[in-house]
Formats: sequence, structure tokens, C-alpha cells
Amino acid sequence: MDEHDLDGADDYSADSPEELLEQAQSNAQATIIATVGFLSQRGVPVADWTESLGATFGLAWDEPEPWDAGEFLDAMLTNFLSLGATVIDADLETDRAEATTTGFPDLELCTLFNVDPDLVSAFNDSPAPLARARALSWEWTRTGNETRYLVRQTPAEG
Repeated sequence: MDEHDLDGADDYSADSPEELLEQAQSNAQATIIATVGFLSQRGVPVADWTESLGATFGLAWDEPEPWDAGEFLDAMLTNFLSLGATVIDADLETDRAEATTTGFPDLELCTLFNVDPDLVSAFNDSPAPLARARALSWEWTRTGNETRYLVRQTPAEG
């Protein structure tokens, strides 16, 4: 480290919480995009990765009882917001919930990293194992920079 690193004018401590959030969101998206690029180059199916992510994330969810569709989508929207997405609209009903977001994946970062945004969008599959474990179906579609999510209660088996 040189003196400039410690003078306080340009160091990390001068960053506002908003600047740190923006940096964290960009880093999170960059990590996802770079990982998808790496997996694609190595011929590893991105679907295998997203299924594993969902199953692994499920270990941290200590809510074993079923969730309603709106509660689940609300939790997922929080996760996508933490990546830098913006919620355009949401209807968080008990049996059927839907929402539209923009900003994930970041198309500029995808272009910079030379990774197809459609491949990166497969990250949206990661909540599926969590949904299944809570008697919900998870669907999504992407058009341009918008992603539409749909969560529904699944019929009880019996």
C-alpha cells in the first residue's frame, strides 16, 4: 500500500451505503454472469448448476411449512432486488402471484463478458427446488430486459 491508499480522501471508508450497495449488486451480477460463461465454455449444463443452487439455498431456509404463492414470490423478489433488479409490477396473491422485473441480467455486463443473456437468465431457475419443497410451482419468462415470474399453489397430492 502506498500513502494514497491511506489518506482517507479516496479510500473505501468514503463510500456511502448507496455506493456500496450499487457495487455489491454489480459484483453479484458479474459473478453470476462470469460463472455462466465459465460453465458454458466447459460444457457444464447451466441447468445442473441452477438446480444445485436452489437445493443448496434451501438448506438455509428453516421454514418447513408450505408458503403461499405471494409470500414466496415476495421473498424471491427481494433476492432479485439485491442483484440490482427493479420490480415493475407485482400481484402477490395467496394462490397465484406474479411480477415483472427489469435489470437482471444486466445486459451491458453480459455484453462486456461476452455471455449470452439468455444463458444468464437460467439463474431464474434456481428458486424452482425451493418452490417445489413448499408445494408451489415456479415459472418465468424473459422478453428483452423484462422478466415475468409466476408462482402458483400446486394441488395437494392424495
